[in-house]
This record gives sequence, C-alpha cells and structure tokens, in this order.
Amino acid sequence: MKARVHYVSPKGSAEMIAETIARECKCVKEPLLPAYMPEGIAIMFLGCEGSKADKVTKEFINSLSKNRVANAALFCCNPKKSDAPITEMKSLLEARGVHVMDQTFVCTGKGLFGKPPTEADCAEAQKFARSVIKTLFPDEN
Repeated sequence: MKARVHYVSPKGSAEMIAETIARECKCVKEPLLPAYMPEGIAIMFLGCEGSKADKVTKEFINSLSKNRVANAALFCCNPKKSDAPITEMKSLLEARGVHVMDQTFVCTGKGLFGKPPTEADCAEAQKFARSVIKTLFPDEN
C-alpha cells in the first residue's frame, strides 16, 4: 500500500494528528512546504488548520491528478471543530479527479481560544486512519 500524510500546521495541531495517522498507517508524513510531489499514491491523508483551507493546501491540491493520488482522506484542526475546510478541500480534490473518502476527521486546534488536540483526539485519529485503510484495503487487515 502506498500511503502518505501531508499537512499544513502553523500552530502544530495538524502535525500532531498527521504524526498519529502516519504511525497508524506506517507511512511517511510530510509538511506541504517543502513537499515532494506524490506519484502513484493509493491513499493520501491531507490535513490543515483553521476555519478554511489555506493557500498552500489549495495550491498543492491544484497540482494533483488521479494519476498522482487515487484517494484522499481529509482531516482538519480548528477551535470551532468546523468541517468547512474539509468541504472546501473535497470540492477542489474532486474537481482534479481524486476520489475523496467519506471518512473525515475534525478536532480542536490551537488558536486564540483553541486547545491542542487531546489524547482522546489522537485516539480518534487512529480510528479514522484504520477505518480508511480497512475500507480501501480490506484484505490487508
């Protein structure tokens, strides 16, 4: 299974979740700046922080195609636990021909009033990663 975790994490919350997912999937995690362009990836976990998808994430998505990444699973961290960034990323990815998984993950994130992800958030992120992998690769579990 070729999997990767990419993220933008100026406050560190998305990086914590990315690390949890990468450990669970036994794959590489890499911040989007500087990221090597993925090629032939079966599943890419993509995450960001904040109330909307940031410019770096959008530019990265616009460089993708279904040949580079077959499937994407999305996560975000923000103080309001809003899924608006996921909706935005999903729309952009689908426009590029990338299949977006139904499973998503949203947790709290550092901000003016936000707190970092908790141990419970990390445990939920592990479940999210396992669910995505089990859906895509049922025979590998």
